[in-house]
Amino acid sequence: MKSAIAILSAILAATSVGSASADDTYPSKVIRMVVPFPPGGTSDFVGRVVAEQLSKDLGQTIVIENLPGAAGTIGTVNVREAKPDGYTLLLTSSDVTIVPSLQATPPYDPVEDFEPVALLLRYAHFLVASKDFPGNSIADVIELSKETPGSINYASGGIGGSNHLAGERFQSVAQIEMTHVPYNGNGPAITDLVANRVQLLWTSLAPVSGFIDTGQLKLIGTSGTERSGIEPNIPTFSESGLPGYSLLNWYGVLAPAGTPEPIVSQLNAALNDVLSNPDVLAKLAPIGATPAAETPADFSALIGEEIVSWQQIAREADLIAD
Repeated sequence: MKSAIAILSAILAATSVGSASADDTYPSKVIRMVVPFPPGGTSDFVGRVVAEQLSKDLGQTIVIENLPGAAGTIGTVNVREAKPDGYTLLLTSSDVTIVPSLQATPPYDPVEDFEPVALLLRYAHFLVASKDFPGNSIADVIELSKETPGSINYASGGIGGSNHLAGERFQSVAQIEMTHVPYNGNGPAITDLVANRVQLLWTSLAPVSGFIDTGQLKLIGTSGTERSGIEPNIPTFSESGLPGYSLLNWYGVLAPAGTPEPIVSQLNAALNDVLSNPDVLAKLAPIGATPAAETPADFSALIGEEIVSWQQIAREADLIAD
């Protein structure tokens, strides 16, 4: 009798565990989506557009929390330390694979500390100049930089960010010297670019398109492998005499390591649906990005490839800390 009761208890326990793993009630409370950069930049823009539609599709509130600092490290570490239950997510970019590439003792491991949930978008950076910058082309930037090395400056969203390394890579390929001016996020960098306090910035189109339309900023070139469909008159760096220069970036969603696979799969399917929504695509169109609909495994493979690629760029620019 006792053995029969023990067997029945084991069966019930196993059934209970299986139900908990599937978590048919998810999401049953507010989801926090951390954006590790300040309001006003592209990451914030993408996060809010995606979260708005995802909230409608899941029938649950999603709150955006901006936690900027240290090229996205502060917000990223915050999510790493969160409970892996699907209620804390990280809206991240290529930058999440860069920071660990620059430090001997990284603050986080993008492979071991997170579960890849969904790759959202792929996009190219544009080189944007202040309206008073004396050049109008990539060739002009190179010529001016060679005339007086270090006299031309470029802003970034922080040391170790993708637009910082885009500038470092440009200097290496063009064999020039420029001055890097890091900010705490792209939003403040764009503000100073418009005010002519800095001269250049690598960025996506969305946060600067209005300033370009009013003539407060001007486009110089794109880091993509081909011209943008939104700005077809803007040349690539490759066709402007730098065939070795091209960089593509991305946005995606990560969860803390240990987040249950059923929740990851549910979120992946929901986010892929969001990226097929015509209204969402229309809102994201100014970025000039290509929507991605891939599995968590595909996203994981991309992260591994990116770490190797950024390490090479950082090594060439002598940016890896001892």
